[in-house]
Amino acid sequence: MTYFWIVAIGFLFASCLQFLFQMYQMKSFNICYGRLRRQGRVAIGKSRGFFYAGCIVMFAIDQDGIIIDSAYMKGFTMLAKFKDWDFFNGHDVGAITEEDCKGLPVPLKRASLDASKSYIIIMSGGEVKERPGLITGAIQKVGGVIYGTSRKQA
Repeated sequence: MTYFWIVAIGFLFASCLQFLFQMYQMKSFNICYGRLRRQGRVAIGKSRGFFYAGCIVMFAIDQDGIIIDSAYMKGFTMLAKFKDWDFFNGHDVGAITEEDCKGLPVPLKRASLDASKSYIIIMSGGEVKERPGLITGAIQKVGGVIYGTSRKQA
C-alpha cells in the first residue's frame, strides 16, 4: 500500500513540474509572438517531433509578404525558448522552397516550409487544417474501426 502512495505522489509531482515548465514555454512564446506581431502579420510554422526535436518558427511579415524578422524554438525539452533568427529576412514567405532551406537542420527546414505553406493557404482564402496529435489520431483510428467510418470519408 505504501508503494501506491509513493508512485501517486511521484506522478503528482511530475505533473506539477510539467505544468510549470509548460507555463515557462508558453510565456516565451507569448513574449516572442507579441514582439513580432507589433512589426506586422505573423506566419507560424511547426514541425512536430516525437523521436527528434520539434520546432516552431515565426516570421513577422509586411503587407507584401516579405519577412521582416523571425524567431524559432527548437528542442526536446520544455526548457527550450525562442531565439532570434535572421536566415530568411528579406525573403518572400510564400516563395520559400526546399532549395532555400539547404544547410538548415531538418526540424527548422520542416517548420519553415510549413509556415510558407500555411501562408499560401491563408492568402488564397483557405483554412489550415491541424493534424491530430499522436493520441487523438490513435483514438480517431480506433473510433473509425469501431463505428465503421474512416478519416478519408469524413
